[in-house]
Amino acid sequence: MRTARRLLRRIRSLWRTRRDEARLQAEIEEHLAMQTADNIRSGMSPVEARRQAFLKFGGVAPITESYREQKGLPSLEALIQDARYGLRRLRMAPAFTITTNLTLALGIGATTSIFTLVHAVLLKSLPVQNPAELYRVGKEARCCYLGGYSQDKEFSLVSYELYRYLRDHAQGFRELAAFPAGEPLFGVRRAGNGEAAQSYPGEFVSGNYFTTFGIRAYAGRMLANEDDKPGARPTAVMSYRLWQERYAGDPSVIGGVFNLNDKPITVVGIAPPGFFGDALRPNPPDFYLPLNTEPVVQADTDLDKPVHWLELIGRIRPGSRPESVEAEMRVALKQWLLSHWGDMSPDERAKFPVQTLYLSPGGAGTTGMREHYAQWLRILMAITVSVLLIVCASVANLMLVRGMERRRQKSLSMALGAGVSRIVRQPVLESILLSCGGGAAGLAVAFAGARLILRFAFPSLPGLAGVPIDASPSIPVLLFAFVTSLATGLLFGIAPAWMATRVDPIEALRGTGRSTHRTGSLPRKALVIFQAAISLVLLTASGLLTSALHRLETQDFGFEQERRTVASFNARFAGYQTTQLPVLYQRLHDSIATIPGVSSVALCLYAPQKGGGWGAEIQVDGRPDEGSPDERYAGWDRVSAGYFETTGNPIFRGRGITQEDTAATRGVAVINQAFARKFFPNQDPIGRRFRSTAGASREIVEVVGIAKDARYLPVNLDRPVAPFFFLPEAQADYSQRRLGSLFMNDIVVVTTPGATVTNDRLRHAVATVDPNLTVISIRALKDQVEGVFTQQRLIARLSSFFGILSLVLASIAVYGVTAYNAGLRTTEIGVRMALGATRGQVLRLVLGGAGVLIAIGLAIGLPISWATARLLESQLYGMNPYSPVVTVGAVLALGLPALVASFVPALRASSILPVDALRSE
Repeated sequence: MRTARRLLRRIRSLWRTRRDEARLQAEIEEHLAMQTADNIRSGMSPVEARRQAFLKFGGVAPITESYREQKGLPSLEALIQDARYGLRRLRMAPAFTITTNLTLALGIGATTSIFTLVHAVLLKSLPVQNPAELYRVGKEARCCYLGGYSQDKEFSLVSYELYRYLRDHAQGFRELAAFPAGEPLFGVRRAGNGEAAQSYPGEFVSGNYFTTFGIRAYAGRMLANEDDKPGARPTAVMSYRLWQERYAGDPSVIGGVFNLNDKPITVVGIAPPGFFGDALRPNPPDFYLPLNTEPVVQADTDLDKPVHWLELIGRIRPGSRPESVEAEMRVALKQWLLSHWGDMSPDERAKFPVQTLYLSPGGAGTTGMREHYAQWLRILMAITVSVLLIVCASVANLMLVRGMERRRQKSLSMALGAGVSRIVRQPVLESILLSCGGGAAGLAVAFAGARLILRFAFPSLPGLAGVPIDASPSIPVLLFAFVTSLATGLLFGIAPAWMATRVDPIEALRGTGRSTHRTGSLPRKALVIFQAAISLVLLTASGLLTSALHRLETQDFGFEQERRTVASFNARFAGYQTTQLPVLYQRLHDSIATIPGVSSVALCLYAPQKGGGWGAEIQVDGRPDEGSPDERYAGWDRVSAGYFETTGNPIFRGRGITQEDTAATRGVAVINQAFARKFFPNQDPIGRRFRSTAGASREIVEVVGIAKDARYLPVNLDRPVAPFFFLPEAQADYSQRRLGSLFMNDIVVVTTPGATVTNDRLRHAVATVDPNLTVISIRALKDQVEGVFTQQRLIARLSSFFGILSLVLASIAVYGVTAYNAGLRTTEIGVRMALGATRGQVLRLVLGGAGVLIAIGLAIGLPISWATARLLESQLYGMNPYSPVVTVGAVLALGLPALVASFVPALRASSILPVDALRSE
């Protein structure tokens, strides 16, 4: 209603404006008629009398424009007239309009597509009730288990006991929920269904989890505190996505029994659509289970163990200040630590005074994927904004040339009395019309671009199923695209509008190009220099990122990748107990080894570059502990006999794990070179013994071999290989029923040269051992390694694409300015050639002008490129940010195409005949 009244007032105002202008025109006409009558009485002819009346009165158009300006802002009618005139002019120049719109669509579309991801990952709040009231414990994400009573920097993970203490003593929180830092997979099978279990991501949560977020069930009910008590009936909530995709919205799912890791769980409700949990992650949970269900489902955990593994997020009470709640939580943490003073080590007691925690806004959830992608998204946003500036410079150059072609028309308009505001408004309106057209096309580019980027970012999720990022345009994205289009139009419309005010009516009406051909050359050249400088920055950045990626991918990983396949499984999904595992592992090995084309098979806790590594504290036998637990830390893996031969990880000294290493023989271990350097400096490690906290292992093991340093974990790839050791699978203590490290997860298969073993053959070999044993995934080891660099590869490709785009735009700009300047100097070139100048001299003349612009752009761009490289240093994985090879390559990549682009108009100028050039004057 308010909008309708506003529109009605505007229509009335427009009607009054037209009425007032009609009165003005009537008064002017009346005055001219009276003056004409006086002139006729004085003896003039009617025609001459009318002409003299006009001369005496002055210009009618300036008086009308002055009247309109005195009325305030340009009337709606004038804006409509200017817009229609601008559209007509654009329609009359289809090549210019299409080229400009495509250029703008690429620039605006690229920027909007990256903003779509920035908004979804960095800016968007969780789809929960009042996200501003949510606060999480911790500023940094950690994964996944921490022991002891001290944490560096802050307590960001807590034990179950500490969670309950903080929940009961933090009065500033209305609700405080807990959930694990890890992301477990469950083997799920509907009860009574004979199919093998399928793996789905899930999460253990406290009973007040959904209450904290203010989430209501789509169907059924959510979990409650009664569900999260020891001895309660095991229940779960299913995600809406899984309910629709796997079970087609079947109502009988609610109240139905599902076997999770072969344990019966009752599904009591369906989470609402769009809720993806407490964090943004590639695979959101499909099942939410109470925390007290974890010992039942996992069968190897104990909530009362003093292990910190839970993250906390809470909703503060109305009126509470986050600073006060944070102080209250710190006091509670200190009180809890004091209650365990007798359990602390001397080192932990020394660190007690600095133990603290922080609260940070939790409306966007926990960090995880957000921290993982934040830096890269900011880099991409800066790159796309730079590309958008180059696009603006390119279009501004085109508009300048277009404006110079209309110079005489503008001069004539000003000579006839057109106001400066009307002259300026024309190019600005035309620019805005172009940017709106480019923005509309850019939305389509942004939608397609965002989906393409998501496909590159999550290649393991076909169809983007499970990705909690919507590439469709949303209100914030549409608003961003509109504002960007409007700002872009104003940005590249400033130069033509400014040039419109520089028109000299007298000079232009004299009619020759000689007096005006230099006008406007400085802005055009400045824009070309700007484009060259920014393009050099983008090319240097893309070169550095691409070189860093190449360096990562081609490094020596320490193991062979060719002809090797990794099959992942989980015996828990089929309900295996730890005592059944040795026989299962041997049967799996023998079944796969009989496949034709298979030359070697080995099982391991986790394969190289798989992720999810295990670590332990090391104590060398006969030597006192030195340093903190973190300084005595080493990664480890449990492997079967023949593992090193299967993975192609060479043994540097001694031997690997063999069939002789059994439960009846002495405990042994194979260490890597980094382990030997750290724990056995300047001595022979072979035969030395050490203790570790590796679960279900011999207390003391003897070093029997040293393996070549290999990168087993997909982290810290720019740092030296960390200490690592390997334990024989046959020497594990399978009598311990509650230890996850007893469950081997990966099978490494090596094929003979030239042979091919299909995934179906591998699945069949596993099914012959146990039809209920689910193969989660089968991937070539090479693909698994390449998957580690998905993010870096995506950034390198996008930065290269934007760098090439800027290079093309800069080359086009150089070509356009050179061609236009050469065309304006046609007469000068003709005179020079008539006086004896050669074609080579003309070529040097034209190319010299272009070369100067390129050289200035390079000179300005080089220090900016070095400053940008310094900012990118943390993302280059140890590579020199001032690499001369990359810098020289970027300079050549920009300089050579730009010179080639300027050579075409230079060659055309050198072919001008003097007679034709002089005749054009």
